[in-house]
Amino acid sequence: MSCGFFAYVGCYTTAERQAHGRGINVYHVNDAFTEWKHLQNMPTPDNPSFLSLDRSGNYLCAVHGDRNHISSYAINHQNGVLQHRSGVECGGRNPVHLVFDTTNRFIAIPNYADGTLTSVSFDAENGMLGAITSSAILPGERGPHRIEQQSSHPHGVTFDPAECFLYVPDKGLDRIFVYRFQGGHFRIIDSISTREGAGPRHIVFHPAKPYAYVINELDCTVTYYRHDSETGHLTPQQIVQALPENYTGNGRGAEIALSPDAKSVLVSLRGADLMSVLSIDDNTGMILLTQSIGSGGRTPRFFTVVVPTSTVLIAHEASDTIGRVAFTTQGLDVTGVEHCVNVASPSSIVLRPAAAQPA
Repeated sequence: MSCGFFAYVGCYTTAERQAHGRGINVYHVNDAFTEWKHLQNMPTPDNPSFLSLDRSGNYLCAVHGDRNHISSYAINHQNGVLQHRSGVECGGRNPVHLVFDTTNRFIAIPNYADGTLTSVSFDAENGMLGAITSSAILPGERGPHRIEQQSSHPHGVTFDPAECFLYVPDKGLDRIFVYRFQGGHFRIIDSISTREGAGPRHIVFHPAKPYAYVINELDCTVTYYRHDSETGHLTPQQIVQALPENYTGNGRGAEIALSPDAKSVLVSLRGADLMSVLSIDDNTGMILLTQSIGSGGRTPRFFTVVVPTSTVLIAHEASDTIGRVAFTTQGLDVTGVEHCVNVASPSSIVLRPAAAQPA
C-alpha cells in the first residue's frame, strides 16, 4: 500500500528576484496530491532554486541561484525531514541545474551568469560535497537578443537514456553542447547550432526511440532532433511553435517533459502562463501542438510529471502556488488545474516515496 510522497520545494528568496521564499519546504502528500502536510522549513543560503536527489535517494542537493553555491541535505527516511550536511562553492555564478554522474560521485552544474560548466565531488556514503574537479567554458558566438544573449548562458544538464553523453543547452549562444562526463571531468564531443534567437533551455529524450526534444525559451518553440546514441549527435528535424495561434502576447519557454506514456511532449510557458501538449508521431518522432490550457497561476517556471499517478505538478513562481492537473490519453484534463498548496516563490519540486510508518 502506498504511503504517499515527501515533496521538497525549492524557491527564490531575494529581493533582486522580487521573491519572498524561505529555505526548502518539506511536505507529506497523499497519492492523489490533494492533502499537503507541511513538515519542515529547512533554512538554506539564498535561492535554493533547483533541487535534485542523488542516485541513492538518501540525499537532496540544491544549487543556489544568483550565487556561487551548492548545498547537500540528508533525508530522514521515516519522516522525510532534512538535515544539513554540507555546502561548497560551485565554481561559477548563478548555478541553475544539476545532475549526478553515473557513479553518484560527481555533480555537473551549469552556471548561467558566466557561461561555465563545473563539477564538484560528492561522497555518497555521507552526503558531503567536496572540491571542484573540473570547469569548462562553453565556446561560441552570442545570439542576437540584446538583453538575454549577451554571453554564454547554459541552462540545463541532462544525460541521454544510455547515460553516455551529457547535453547542455546554451540559451545565450543558441547551441546545444554534448560532453562526455566521466571521473568528474568534461570532454566536449559535439556542438549543435539552433535557430538564431531561439534560446535553447532544457532537453528531454524519448526512453525507447531516437527522439530528443528541446524547449526554446526566447521564441517559445520546441525543436525535435534525431538522436544518434553512438556518436551523441543531434540532427534537427522540425521546429514547432508551442503557443496557440490566437495568443499574441509575450511568452518564455520554461520546462519540458514527456507524458507518462511517452506519446506527448509537455511544456510550460511563462508570461503566457500556459501548459501546452505536443503529440508525438510514434513512427517518425514528429510533433504537433494539440492542446494549450491555463497553467493555473502566474509564471509556471517548473513542473514535474508523476508517472505512477499521471499527475502534473506545476510550480508558479509569481503567484506563490503549486497546482496539479491530471494527464489522460486525451491530454491534460480540460477541467483545469487544481490548487494544491500555497508556498512562496516556488521554483523546483522533488518527490520521494514516503516510507511506511512503523506499527
